[in-house]
Amino acid sequence: MNGKHLANYGRHRVSHFINRRPAVNLHHATRYSERLGFPLNQFVTINFTQAGCTPEQAAPLLQKMIAQRFAPWLRRTANSDAEIPPTYVWCMEANGGMLAAHIMIHMPPDLMPKFEARLVQWLSGLLGLDRLLPGVLQIKPVKNLIGLRRYMLKGIDPAWGPHLAVNPVSQGVVIGKRSGFSRNLGPAARTRGGYRPRKRPFAS
Repeated sequence: MNGKHLANYGRHRVSHFINRRPAVNLHHATRYSERLGFPLNQFVTINFTQAGCTPEQAAPLLQKMIAQRFAPWLRRTANSDAEIPPTYVWCMEANGGMLAAHIMIHMPPDLMPKFEARLVQWLSGLLGLDRLLPGVLQIKPVKNLIGLRRYMLKGIDPAWGPHLAVNPVSQGVVIGKRSGFSRNLGPAARTRGGYRPRKRPFAS
């Protein structure tokens, strides 16, 4: 296997870009979120380098925060007759010496103040910090889903950038999983929901 793709596997896997299948899944996950009625309306950036987190720690810490903090909290807190499942996509980047995560999530507007406060608490606790330094955490509303999707996918394998209308830009080396999405946006869920992706001609 080409060392440019993977040096090893699992949480110690080393990657230089988002490979084809994860990129395609992230692309369609963002589109499917709107069909579900859970549009990705918040954009979260976590700068792990400024937080003093090592490259080996960052991806597992992000996944732990999502699975063990965010998802249970949302299920407990959402005040609705209809279930609001955790709905999100994420990617890791390491460009210019800065290791960061970008996450697009669906968050009911009435929960935003609580979510912001909780996110600070979760990150501080997982990082072992008394407080987060300025620049570690940013939260912004999603105003251009297509533009943000392309931004998150800019670390794609250059051979597949044209296929998803993305201009590839090297985003450095990431250790561990490089991108992901919630279960309700994954391939199996999309198939069950009758989602049929539009075919886009591959530009050679």
